[in-house]
Amino acid sequence: MGFPIDSKVLGLRELIKVNEGERYSIPIYQRPYSWEEKNIKDFLASIFDAFKEVNEEKCKVNVKPVFFGTIQLDHNKDDNTLDIVDGQQRLTTFLLFLDLLQRNEKHPKEYIDCSKVIKSDKLKEVLKDDNIKNTSSKYYENRKLLKKEVEHFEKEFKEKNEFYTELKNFVLDNVYFVQLITEEMDLSEVVSVFNTINTTGLDLNATDIFKVRYYDYLRGIDNTKDWLKEINSCYQSIDDSNEKLGKGGRTDQTKFDMGWVLDIYKHIICAEFGWGFSEVSKSNQKFFDELFKGTRLTEQSDLSVLEFDTFKHIVDGFIDYWRWIENVRYNGEHPEIAKEIFSIYLVEKTRYKRYWTIPFVVAYFRAKAEGKKWSDYYVDSLRVNMYMFRFFLIYTVVNDRVINPVQNKVCDKCFKWFKECSTGEIIRNIKSLLWSPVRSNEYNPYDDFYKTIKSGLFDNGSRVHLVCTLTALIDEVNKGVKERDIYDKFFNYEMIKDPYDIEHIEARNNFKDDKDNVNEFNGIGNLTVLERSINRSIKDKLVGDKTEEYKKSKYAAVGVFIQEFGDKCKDKWDIECVRKRRKEEIKKIKSFMKGELYFCIRGGSLGVWYRK
Repeated sequence: MGFPIDSKVLGLRELIKVNEGERYSIPIYQRPYSWEEKNIKDFLASIFDAFKEVNEEKCKVNVKPVFFGTIQLDHNKDDNTLDIVDGQQRLTTFLLFLDLLQRNEKHPKEYIDCSKVIKSDKLKEVLKDDNIKNTSSKYYENRKLLKKEVEHFEKEFKEKNEFYTELKNFVLDNVYFVQLITEEMDLSEVVSVFNTINTTGLDLNATDIFKVRYYDYLRGIDNTKDWLKEINSCYQSIDDSNEKLGKGGRTDQTKFDMGWVLDIYKHIICAEFGWGFSEVSKSNQKFFDELFKGTRLTEQSDLSVLEFDTFKHIVDGFIDYWRWIENVRYNGEHPEIAKEIFSIYLVEKTRYKRYWTIPFVVAYFRAKAEGKKWSDYYVDSLRVNMYMFRFFLIYTVVNDRVINPVQNKVCDKCFKWFKECSTGEIIRNIKSLLWSPVRSNEYNPYDDFYKTIKSGLFDNGSRVHLVCTLTALIDEVNKGVKERDIYDKFFNYEMIKDPYDIEHIEARNNFKDDKDNVNEFNGIGNLTVLERSINRSIKDKLVGDKTEEYKKSKYAAVGVFIQEFGDKCKDKWDIECVRKRRKEEIKKIKSFMKGELYFCIRGGSLGVWYRK
């Protein structure tokens, strides 16, 4: 038998086989239709640019084809259809696009029933619906976006009476793909072909490929179960959770995908097997590809972490835990962990953001060790995470980049503690780690940490943003600001209309020639968070002139500055004023690092308190 792949170049008209019925199916391992706005706009840009070019006089004779990459298909003998291995997102978008054009034709001569090309009930529902519903369905969202963009593009062709027909025919006759059809191959072989030949427009991602590799692994252990159906139910659980978002007008909740779970699952597997940073550092696609294809599993005596029940337990545990965090933050519950609620977002601002997974890893191992639920360890695991944030904070400040000795400490020591120790023991161990040297026994980061914050902090974007966010967060809590409002100010990135910058209280141009004190002016004493709009409007004004604009700020840190220093130093903000403010900011940080600073509710307000 020859090589079981058939390839040829096909135009879109031939690819969809007009009016020949359903030819394509979406295999269960594929993720749902999920193109975002950027994908749609890039898609349309390719078509619109080519259409404009062909309508120029010089191009009417030789029309250039528009190439849209590879469509990889696998022959499904069960129902004699072709499974779409690579190309679902593009082909689905073309069907939505063609349907839109047909609905607006003035004198249609040809009708293509786009609902009969792909076997998909969700796609059929949209294509047969005359309305564009406001739902979270990507089909409806992108149908609405396509309509908006095409209507805008139509304005460039006011002289064309048959604009929609011309554009439809252009797309059908000038869009081309390379079609690849595989035959008589196992599922894993089909995906291997995809990995080998695909270089652009990836429709499969790490989560799709994980599904295939994990299916092969489970089938090798027990081939009597429909493992793809079981695995797909986990993906569906995530989709179901995302579908419920936004009720009651909430805008603070996050859509996640299986990639988030795989981050956690990878770290749990590495902790279970005692694997270090060399494995943790691998991409999810490479890690799981090598895990299920390689030979290292033969070294392990206990593979229960790879059982489907364990994987499903982790998926469900993550979903419940993440939504719990969002609800606690939104409703102001559990004031005893008010600051810990933000620890995940703070870790993501450090150089070691890959370890955002820690509270979920800790909850998994503590629940497993004690035979309890993850929910019994939500609070404790967030406390662990805040101590890990302190560790990452230190080495984000004292180093200009990620350093492997820190990552080795996390993977070799901390992962082992998460697996084997109680949360109290974990926290004590992390405390002992905070100021201990990670590179050499001679180096203690304590002095460099505070020296960098005091002087020259602004010289590195990652560290200045992290430190100023932390001190501003403490001010927010000290002023009794609700957790949901703090989240909206600092971490709800999609909804923040006026993001914050790091503001020099004394403008940089005003102290650039002060060679003796320039580094201190670039330190924490002269820096604060401030809305970008205000920051740009005041530019290089003197501090006294800035104060009125500062009063418009919604950030508590700016209010604290006005209250404590505005009147005292409004006529002259010099290096002595910077040093006085620096002393107060350092006091906050030191108390936080020692664990002396904690947040709680008193008299109905959230406040910062110092342990004696």
